[in-house]
Amino acid sequence: MYCKKCGAALPSHGYICKSCGAMMDTEQIKMQKNLMREQDDNKTVQLLSDKYTNNTIDRDYKKHKENKYLGALLIILVIIIIIIIAVLKVM
Repeated sequence: MYCKKCGAALPSHGYICKSCGAMMDTEQIKMQKNLMREQDDNKTVQLLSDKYTNNTIDRDYKKHKENKYLGALLIILVIIIIIIIAVLKVM
């Protein structure tokens, strides 16, 4: 897409022309949002190391499991340590 004011190419993200500072009109903004949605649907996460290798690595980030109990345990331990430090300073 191109800016209707100055004719410069519009950025792929954002709604303001980087050349003249003009805002896109509503029609261009709708097109931009649709393009961004399509890109997000087809988006694959790549690491910088993947950029310089010949074979692509297929990573499935949906299988990532969060360990909520470990996080809760760490928070409790930090709170206990803070309480111990506070009690020792009072004495």
